[in-house]
Amino acid sequence: MMKSGFEKDLYAILGVAPLATEEEIRAAYLSRARILHPDRFNYKQEPQDWKRANDMLAELNEAYAILRSSSDRAQYDDYRTGKQQQAAQSPATPQPTSASPAFKNDELKSGYAVFDKLPENVQSRLLKRQQNKGEDQFQTKMGSVAWNYVFIVVLLSWFIYLFGNVDGERWKEESVYWYAGITFVVGTLIGRNCVTILCWRKAKLKPYFYITPLYFIRTYYDMVLFWPIWMLEDINVTHNHKNGMYQNSTVIFILDNNKHTVTLSSKGQVEAMFNCLRTFDVRLRTALANGNRKYLSDNNDFYQVPCAERRIVTLLSKGKRVFIYGISLLICGAGLLGAILANEELSRKPWNTYVAGAGNSSPETPRRAAGSSYSEQTVPISGSVQTYTMAERIAPFEIKAAQGSHYLVKLVNAYTDATVLTVFVRSGTTVTVDVPLGTYEVRYAAGQTWYGYKYLFGQDTAYSKADETFTFEVVGNQVNGYTITLYKVAHGNLTTSWISPNEF
Repeated sequence: MMKSGFEKDLYAILGVAPLATEEEIRAAYLSRARILHPDRFNYKQEPQDWKRANDMLAELNEAYAILRSSSDRAQYDDYRTGKQQQAAQSPATPQPTSASPAFKNDELKSGYAVFDKLPENVQSRLLKRQQNKGEDQFQTKMGSVAWNYVFIVVLLSWFIYLFGNVDGERWKEESVYWYAGITFVVGTLIGRNCVTILCWRKAKLKPYFYITPLYFIRTYYDMVLFWPIWMLEDINVTHNHKNGMYQNSTVIFILDNNKHTVTLSSKGQVEAMFNCLRTFDVRLRTALANGNRKYLSDNNDFYQVPCAERRIVTLLSKGKRVFIYGISLLICGAGLLGAILANEELSRKPWNTYVAGAGNSSPETPRRAAGSSYSEQTVPISGSVQTYTMAERIAPFEIKAAQGSHYLVKLVNAYTDATVLTVFVRSGTTVTVDVPLGTYEVRYAAGQTWYGYKYLFGQDTAYSKADETFTFEVVGNQVNGYTITLYKVAHGNLTTSWISPNEF
């Protein structure tokens, strides 16, 4: 007794050959069931698509139920063979001649091709698909060179850093070696990104992934990989989230026992992809069942295209690549050399130098009251420092004293008025001391005879302060220091004012 469904081409419904094994039949069923499942549609918003998917899934289930049973499949094969024999005994109906070739499932095969070796009509068809102007397909971009441009800009920022640090002390030899090594890496990476950009611009086929009525197609820099859509063994979709926010979707196709990963930017793209798969699957099974040769020939992008051996297409010759890398390294090397020369030139310049102006470095000031206990003491060593803070002293401070007077220089915090340190400078000497970072007032006492830190230079002590503050700070990779000169000179640029002993 003939079962319901025997009148249909069950093998075409499942997309398998009549001699397919049980495993092949099961794999084909699972693959199509994922694509045709009605749960992918909202039955309220898409009632027609939901009903069509239910009907197609019911037909698929019916075909699988018969073909997975050995006895039912044997009955179906006997019925199918009988119909074919009856058709063979019937008078043949003349068919119009056609240039379209005959197709079978096994005549559409997977393969690899190089764009320049393809026939012109196939090249033209692939370029139209890339432009995506009204083509019946699903297309997604697999890459671009936008990030390569960004990387080049980021790499060039190394030279902004390099030239931003030339104004300071001369670079140590080991620092120059480090800078040279980093510059070499930067030049190499810039060259690599330039090669990628030039290959992109030269390639006729950019990186894309397509689903067409008959094929999955992947293009990459004038290389083409293609698989008939019935070679889809499985498909997995993962929606990626970060901190609860949707990022993108990763789709893994299992084609011919190999994984191929595609990243889609939205869930809408995922839905569009499945819609294409469902539509193309139904069309193909219908065409195979009805012997529709025209549908197959019209949509075969790779008819009679020989399968080439896989190889990498060389868009830029080795010589051109070496030239690009060389130019990149040469330009970066020139930038490093310029930075080194600039550092050598700027490192010869002294620290910020201030000179006390004429006529106001030693004003007439009230004298300290005379005391009976005054006694002359030994003049301290030039550079003697008394500190009143635990802060680290790292900033250079150079003091030059004129002949004729000794100086006791005091640094006072400009905001708290707290004494930070004092330094003694003998007449006609120059001292350099390290001071803590900060902003200070410079006050100083001058005289010839030293009576100790309590009475300083006695009644002849002259007290002064600089009219501007001094900020000792770190700028870039250097510590900013100062030099002051304490004597009467014309055109000095450090203005001073007299102060009372109590203000000192």
